[in-house]
Amino acid sequence: MLRVADIRVSYGQAIAVAGTGLHVPQGGWVALLGANGAGKTSLARAIVGLVRHQGRTTLAGEDISALPAWERQRRGIGYVPEGRQVFPRMTVEENLRVGAYTCPDAEVRRGLDMAFALFPRLAERRAQLAATLSGGEQQMLALARALMTQPKLLLVDEISWGLMPILVTQVFARLEELHRGGLTILQIEQNAREVLRRAQHAYVMAAGRIVLEGPAADLARDSRVVESYIG
Repeated sequence: MLRVADIRVSYGQAIAVAGTGLHVPQGGWVALLGANGAGKTSLARAIVGLVRHQGRTTLAGEDISALPAWERQRRGIGYVPEGRQVFPRMTVEENLRVGAYTCPDAEVRRGLDMAFALFPRLAERRAQLAATLSGGEQQMLALARALMTQPKLLLVDEISWGLMPILVTQVFARLEELHRGGLTILQIEQNAREVLRRAQHAYVMAAGRIVLEGPAADLARDSRVVESYIG
């Protein structure tokens, strides 16, 4: 589904991603682990076209390297950014409609129906400003917004960040449901224990490069991963 190769991202003289890559098979669930500052979010933003970068990105066999972010979304990438990044002065429904701004009206209506079926709490709060939602509800909104276009690939960046344990369980349950439905997932996650329980394959990033990869179950037992990310 996704293959990225030799991706390079720099901010001035600072190198965030130093010529690295990964691949995500169709229908797979792949985890990307690493400490803060390892380059994970910069790699994600390169994949979705939000930062200037070098390298090659293909989605479902199509080279999308030269496409802007909105065209990559139209090709089938859904993105849940780090820190939720909902629009606080817009309602729940308005946030969702922004997620489908490239879609015709009929697809927007289908997306809204799907989002409210998946997250009934958002349906109850569809007219509320996003700023009035709890952290867990905002995370639901960010996820639902990314799903509005019915993407082929869902790229999720730190979805459990700042959530209470019970909400982390709920969010992962939603991802499991989506994955069982056939959605391909690439998940950046600090909560290594939870994501490695669910993903099939995992990568570890450090200093802008992939330094370790393998089946998720194997990495969950790897002493380097346990010491650094699981404890």
